[in-house]
Amino acid sequence: MPRSARIEGYSRRHRFRARGSFGPVLRSARKARGRFAIVHALPARSAVSRLGIAVTRRNVPLAADRNHLKRLVREAFRRHPVKSAGLDCVVTLRERLEATGLANVMDEIRALFDQLARR
Repeated sequence: MPRSARIEGYSRRHRFRARGSFGPVLRSARKARGRFAIVHALPARSAVSRLGIAVTRRNVPLAADRNHLKRLVREAFRRHPVKSAGLDCVVTLRERLEATGLANVMDEIRALFDQLARR
């Protein structure tokens, strides 16, 4: 496997492991808000950032669409510099997502990651 593939990987250390571990991040004051999504952030205990995705059935009714959105968010995080910024991030949606607006939501999430990486 080429070294660049490992740098862009999404290993277990970049995930929240325990159930309910999103809580402190969701209660933190540091947030990047957009029209469609909010990225909650908290300085990580280690130098490695972790990503959580909290997408409910209310906001994305179809399971296939929820899974697709989660896959796209993980891919955006995997390739973004915020991955090495030492932040715990949790992505949530503000309103119901239509399948046609997925590209707009992903552009916004990347922009929110940019905001967090700059701080």
